[in-house]
Amino acid sequence: MSAQSQRVGRLSAAERAQYASNGYVVREAAFDADECARIIDASEELVDRLVRHRQGQRVKVSNYVFDSDYANGVVIKWEGDSDIVHGIEPFAHLSPALKTWGYDARFVEPMKDIIGHEQLELFTEKLNLKRPRHGGVNPLHQDYPYWIHPAENAEEVATAMLFLDESNIGNGCLFVIPGSHRAGMWKTRTDGDRFAANEVDASAYPNEKPVPLEVPAGTVVFFGPMLVHQSAQNFSDQQRRALLYSYQPAGRRTQLEAFRASRKPG
Repeated sequence: MSAQSQRVGRLSAAERAQYASNGYVVREAAFDADECARIIDASEELVDRLVRHRQGQRVKVSNYVFDSDYANGVVIKWEGDSDIVHGIEPFAHLSPALKTWGYDARFVEPMKDIIGHEQLELFTEKLNLKRPRHGGVNPLHQDYPYWIHPAENAEEVATAMLFLDESNIGNGCLFVIPGSHRAGMWKTRTDGDRFAANEVDASAYPNEKPVPLEVPAGTVVFFGPMLVHQSAQNFSDQQRRALLYSYQPAGRRTQLEAFRASRKPG
């Protein structure tokens, strides 16, 4: 398999083995600098628009500050009480350009092998921003507990994370625990509120050491909902922006639909 086809097509035998063993696959240089710049422009336009029209209905939950915008079907995660955005989910319905990118073959084709279905749709989408000197911590966790509407089968949802900037330890790269997906649900915290209870209780796993994934811009990391991962604060002067597209078999309920249905009357 050529380097170019490996960046675009289905998983190779080696990648299948790596995914089964480690719980993730890394494809570097899947997107070039021009493509990343175009995706960044669309992402920043969306962020600017949401900040301009912010709802001002912030709620502090655990160590996070959220703004649930039901009219637009999106949750904004703020960096504390500032107007600096840490994350947005979901977002594809708010940006035709970003939705189109979400169905790029470089995401979808490998996902067919990971999920085991030929017809896939977006389940949810997340834009993670770690602004220079501001980007906060994403604690040790698995994705599955956070979803409003869990999949019928956890293994039938998986995520492709596209790094739009170089990602390193200094600017808050992704850390993973290889093979952690094989243990199912990990023990979670019991010393905080209901949202904190989604986080992995790191004290229960003193011998587990997350390893950093330092990757160049344009890299895609594929992983499932049970992979234990985290990221640190951005202490650098660099941006660390990433799009996370999560996929499921076509025809299933999406996170957007579940979010809208969760709104209490009145």
